[in-house]
Amino acid sequence: MNFATLPVLKELCRLVPFLLSVCIYFVLASQSSCPLWMKALLKCLPILFLCTYILTHGINMYTHSKAPKLLAGLLFSAAGDIFRTISTQQYHLHGDSMFGLAHVFYIWMFGAKPLNLLAGFFLVVVGAVYMLFLNRCLWDQKPFQWAAYIYISLIGTMAWRASAGTLFNQHWSWVKLFATIGGMLFIVSDFTYAVSVFCFPVYNSGMSAATYYTAQMLITLSAVNTKNTVVKIKR
Repeated sequence: MNFATLPVLKELCRLVPFLLSVCIYFVLASQSSCPLWMKALLKCLPILFLCTYILTHGINMYTHSKAPKLLAGLLFSAAGDIFRTISTQQYHLHGDSMFGLAHVFYIWMFGAKPLNLLAGFFLVVVGAVYMLFLNRCLWDQKPFQWAAYIYISLIGTMAWRASAGTLFNQHWSWVKLFATIGGMLFIVSDFTYAVSVFCFPVYNSGMSAATYYTAQMLITLSAVNTKNTVVKIKR
């Protein structure tokens, strides 16, 4: 065996619980006989396994600059999954609030450098199209309309900071590319979810969950495997 492949195999082994829980979610949660509490548990379980992936990675949570923020973002995402699965209008707002907080932590995690205004402009255009489309569906639902504006601003900013290292940038790495793809897939996932809830049923509603889990996995991999993220503690 090529010893260069050993780190990759170790990463895959650590991700096995996450991948298996995603498969279980798609198999069981789609059953009409599955109770609501179990669907909520199955929905957030893969995200909780990503948390265990971080904790078993041998990372020092006190000195690693990204891991604690990533962990907080994942935990808020898991709470958002539970609220969204309950599926009442009130809990949709609670779920969006949890995901909004998750994006705040992701924005903090990715940081402000490099700024990459061109990538920011591109995401502003994407966000504007997102808003205009949903605005037609939420015209008579003002609370959801304003919540959607705030949420789209947050997820757009998160995707901007996630993609600043690669989008329209010649200097990139695979780790930064994971972050970029993860941020973009998060937008696709949430757009598909919002259209299904507020506009019309999307033909393949499973695409929202598939892109969501892929996005969270790639964001996690990018943060955990980022080099030179050590914070110097002043004494």
